Amino acid sequence: MAEQDEKTGQFLPGNKGNGGRRKGARNRLHADFVVALQEHFTEFGKAAIDIVFKESPKDYLKIITAVLPKEFILEDGRLDAMGDEEIAEYLAEIRRLKAEQIGSGADGGAKATLN
Repeated sequence: MAEQDEKTGQFLPGNKGNGGRRKGARNRLHADFVVALQEHFTEFGKAAIDIVFKESPKDYLKIITAVLPKEFILEDGRLDAMGDEEIAEYLAEIRRLKAEQIGSGADGGAKATLN
């Protein structure tokens, strides 16, 4: 029997107890579970998602928020690679398109000024 402190129940120094969980056992269990989950999802996943979507939209949204990362880091280096002249050309084109949109009444009749 392993020697333990009577008050705390902790093992006394030098006592190895029963050795505990084998090294890597938790990782193997985790890996096996993930593989089984992937196989199950491959077979039933889309149908299950559709059922949740139709029968419980609130739970559907909870699932989405649970699997999405808490923070998105979007990196788009296109502007970094552009020179000032190229950026000015794109800006002029955007202004031209916006002016056409306003002129054609596509904005619902609202008037706007472009800078």
